[in-house]
Amino acid sequence: MKTNRILLGLATLTLLSCHKSAVIKSTLCCARDRAAITATTPSPAVGNNSVYQLTGSWTDQHEKQLTLSKLQGHPQIVAMIFTHCAFVCPRVVEKMKAIRDSLPAAVRNQVGGVLVSFDPDRDTPAQLRSYATQRQLDDHWELLKGNSDQVRELSMVLNVKYQKLSGGSFSHTGNIYILDGNGNIVQSVDGLGGSIGSAVSTLNRLASR
Repeated sequence: MKTNRILLGLATLTLLSCHKSAVIKSTLCCARDRAAITATTPSPAVGNNSVYQLTGSWTDQHEKQLTLSKLQGHPQIVAMIFTHCAFVCPRVVEKMKAIRDSLPAAVRNQVGGVLVSFDPDRDTPAQLRSYATQRQLDDHWELLKGNSDQVRELSMVLNVKYQKLSGGSFSHTGNIYILDGNGNIVQSVDGLGGSIGSAVSTLNRLASR
């Protein structure tokens, strides 16, 4: 009887382990399981750890080269996406737009939007430009691509979790980050749910400094 209980316990642990693995693997760009996506969202990365310390050169949707420090001086709304993502990324971008559009005009003109691609192979400047048109992003938005090392380095600073999958898709978390004028992460926002009010208040405060 004791042996049977031990075997049953081991079987239960094995099933839990498999279930956990299944949740992580289901966190795809196009996953429609909100709970599965949220389950692997990391804790917000907030504090004096400026992304502008990263010195690599990025390419924007207009084929211009820039360092992240070029964004210095204004608050930014930032997320990491890829343009072939069909479910999570569009929702993240729409929430970023909603945050920015909710600001008074004088503040809105001081706040930029930044989308950084996980997918440097497919997200060429032309593709980023097309995506900006598709998502109706104006000249206050920067869409950036870098090499895989730069993407990984930035994801570590932002505490974004992602993994490339077979077929070219990505599993990734979907947070939005509010940066102050010095590139410090002031707030992390769930890109798939919740209110935008706190992010709007934060940006109003940052713009008034």
